[in-house]
Amino acid sequence: DDNIDDVAHAFFPGIDLDEALQRPILYSNWLSKDYIPVNREELRDYVNARMKVFHEEELDVPLVLFNEVLDHVLRVDRVFRQVQGHMLIIGVSGAGKTTLTRFVAWINGISVVQIKVHSNYLMTDFDEDLRCVLRRSGCKGEKICFIIDESNILQSAFLERINTLLANGEIPGLFEGDEYALLMTQCKEGSQRDGKMLDSNEELYKWFTNQILINLHVVFTMNPSDENLKSRSATSPALFNRC
Repeated sequence: DDNIDDVAHAFFPGIDLDEALQRPILYSNWLSKDYIPVNREELRDYVNARMKVFHEEELDVPLVLFNEVLDHVLRVDRVFRQVQGHMLIIGVSGAGKTTLTRFVAWINGISVVQIKVHSNYLMTDFDEDLRCVLRRSGCKGEKICFIIDESNILQSAFLERINTLLANGEIPGLFEGDEYALLMTQCKEGSQRDGKMLDSNEELYKWFTNQILINLHVVFTMNPSDENLKSRSATSPALFNRC
């Protein structure tokens, strides 16, 4: 709040700052078609109603709505509205990192994908899950929220894949041979539905990666007490500067 006040005083000296910066500063389009300032109590009533439906239809976990939760869901919503809108959420277990992310995705009609790891889950399984997510977001134009928890990272190579995806919007070598041929066929069908006539594989792959940038949102959740937090910031820079 202090930073907002300082910037406003420095760059907008001619306006009534008391009125313009009246707290809380909340923006949303959930109450109208436009992304505009909203009243907290009106927004609370709307979110409470949606949470009840979410609880009944999607997730058997009751949610309690207080001011900090309302602020958080608006931050998540704002990220989902951005191209390459990815998030790194750090919080203690049970704080609602995944649940609230799923709730905001549900409100916005975004499909949620979470990998299901097991004792025999290998790199090949992770690659197949990634191919599925990228096909859905890249070829079919499906809005996807891909939630990954630190507990899902069974190998350092998993994190390297995610870091590459965040940095480049693609994972080189993920589609090869028959997988690449099938991808090009799906891309051609998808681009034609998009009203584009693309012939070369280079054009199709570029269209594919651009669709991923638009449609895919990666959410990585971590525990603040994780001893690997510092090392991951060094080895996976995109995880911290692209989220």
